[in-house]
Amino acid sequence: MNEPTGPTEEQEPMYLLAAYRTYRGTYVKVCVVALVVVIGFSFIMPYTYKSGTTIMPPEQKTGAGGLSSLMQAAPISIGLGGAESNRGSLLFAEILRSRTLLLGVADTLKLRETPFFNDMNDEELVKDLDSRIAVDTRKTGTISVDVQISTGWFPFGDKTTLAAKTAADVANACRVVLDRLNREKTVTQARRSRQYIERVIASNRALIDSLQAVQEKFQKENKIIALDEQMMAIVQNAVMVGTELAKAELELAMVQQDFQPSSQQTILLQRKVEALRTQYDKVQRGGLVQTDGFSIPLENVPALTRTYTNLLRDLKIKEQLNAYLETQRMQELIQEAKDTPTVVELDAAVVPLKRASPSRVLMAALTLLLVTMGFAAWVPLSAVLRSRKATV
Repeated sequence: MNEPTGPTEEQEPMYLLAAYRTYRGTYVKVCVVALVVVIGFSFIMPYTYKSGTTIMPPEQKTGAGGLSSLMQAAPISIGLGGAESNRGSLLFAEILRSRTLLLGVADTLKLRETPFFNDMNDEELVKDLDSRIAVDTRKTGTISVDVQISTGWFPFGDKTTLAAKTAADVANACRVVLDRLNREKTVTQARRSRQYIERVIASNRALIDSLQAVQEKFQKENKIIALDEQMMAIVQNAVMVGTELAKAELELAMVQQDFQPSSQQTILLQRKVEALRTQYDKVQRGGLVQTDGFSIPLENVPALTRTYTNLLRDLKIKEQLNAYLETQRMQELIQEAKDTPTVVELDAAVVPLKRASPSRVLMAALTLLLVTMGFAAWVPLSAVLRSRKATV
């Protein structure tokens, strides 16, 4: 048996080049056939159309009070505008992926009547829609919603037009349903807050009525109309009587130095002093005459003042709370009746004019690349096998 002889190291490049030239015609034929097959396949494979919309949450207005805003985590502004916007965007993104929104989109567009979603139950429809919708949140707070709809095999007739239109309709419907769900949530929350506030107002009004009744009873029992003014009048009266009493006692002391105790001047001054002392004692006990219905004993003033002040304090607190609750109630009524968009539309989805896939140029390029790589590997291997066979 002869020793196998093959190309030397110096001859190997020329040998491979000659082999490539030998199969050049075969390479061209394979490329043409492969391209024809791939391009032909691209005409019957599913066409995919992509359309998208860009939205963002509305700008949060600081300083807008309201019980519903206090009960929500998202609308509370703490001075971090970027974080607030991103939190709203993340919330919107979660809603866009929710089952409720996807079923709302299907019902709005009647997708079950289209050839792309017919004969699907709710679970299959939600799963299929979720796989077709891509939601992306950005640092700026905007949200992009991209929808891809495929025609299925043999995309002939109006399948391509319907798929392109459905992609745009689904993207826009996501925004519409998201806005509707947000409004329903806002209205529902405002209604619940208003109803809660109304219950608190009713309870607070009952407490106000009770405190007013207690105050009225206290005023009648203790002869109080306006405590500060009454105290001022009583003190002034006591000061006046006390001053007259001091003057009379001083005159009596001076007269007693010059006259006998049984003298007419001394007796008159003594009677005057006794009368003034009696009046002063009556002032201290709450009035100069028995028919005085608005004088208060001075010894009772501290306790009465404390009790009356506490009553007034409790009543004022309840009245201020009631005024605040009425303001909040009006805000919730406005929020409940407000019909403003909750989603800002930046770019509406439009019907795509070109398919997203398949790309025939890309398919042709990949086909040529694969054929070339296969040819580059097969020619040397074929030459080696042929050389070994010839030397056997």
